[in-house]
Amino acid sequence: MSSKNWIKIGLCAIVAASAHPAAADVIVGPRVAYYFDNSNLRTSDGSDQALIARRGDEVFLQNLRDVFQTDDVTFDTTFEGEGVTANQIGFAMVGGMINFGDDRDRFTLSAGYGEGSGTIDLLSSTTSTLTVGDTSITDIATQILAGAVDYERIDLEATWQRRQNEQFAIFAGVRFERIEADAEINIRSAQTGNIPSEILTQEMGMFVPPESGVLEFATTNEAELTTFSARAGATMFAPFAENAVAFANGMLHASYQPAYTARIITRPLSIAADEVNSDFENPDEISFGPDIAVGAQFILSDSLALDMRYRAVLFFPVSGDQSFSDARVNHGFNLGLSFRL
Repeated sequence: MSSKNWIKIGLCAIVAASAHPAAADVIVGPRVAYYFDNSNLRTSDGSDQALIARRGDEVFLQNLRDVFQTDDVTFDTTFEGEGVTANQIGFAMVGGMINFGDDRDRFTLSAGYGEGSGTIDLLSSTTSTLTVGDTSITDIATQILAGAVDYERIDLEATWQRRQNEQFAIFAGVRFERIEADAEINIRSAQTGNIPSEILTQEMGMFVPPESGVLEFATTNEAELTTFSARAGATMFAPFAENAVAFANGMLHASYQPAYTARIITRPLSIAADEVNSDFENPDEISFGPDIAVGAQFILSDSLALDMRYRAVLFFPVSGDQSFSDARVNHGFNLGLSFRL
């Protein structure tokens, strides 16, 4: 199901809830937001190393054993490091909300849809070593990735709030996020040719001089990521004008991102070869972190209010490929009108 269909379902749920005859006090309204996501900057999963050099799988190693006529053969690739320049993904989002209940318990349903894009430039290097007996041959490779990423995103959220007094409330909720990512990345890889030279020398029985090579590829990358979250916390209210109230929300969340498949199409540019379709399986991820919002509500009339807030959510992984310190950060501004029916 496409993201547009998901957002239609969410908005329909809001409309249906607003028509519920049991709601004693119903508030509805549009919402617009601009959020930033740093997923474009996270590299601790090793994805930046995936294409730079050939790994020594068992088939490749067996071919080397046959060529050198010995089992004493190893092939290792060491990642030396990288430098990355990228920007956060900015999402312009639109949606709506419905809030219903009484002075003690309030329930809110909200939905939003947005699109965003960002760029990435990454330079990385590896060292590959072929060892046959007591002899070692080394090659150095560098790789440049440059391109753009386009995202589509939907957010669906349901929360319950219980007001304790005029200044304090507790609340809990669940949230669903879905991101469809499409990237167009060009890859330029250059490496020395000592290892291929040694292999060809053994196969042909005569010395084949090493040749350095440059390869260029264009890749299309597609992935769909979903995140399910449960969160709970408290809100504090503080009037600061006759018709204005400031608030601060503090929550903790637990989130789960199911495993997903990234589809990659690679088209060689520097050599005559067919394009290659590959699927990369990414494991699921569990994360925890704070969900914080600060803002204000301005009462414009008995039936109309203006809501402004800044919200930041941090996802610290405790399982999956990403390291704990490589948190996903989602933050931005939200603006909306609230109409009391």
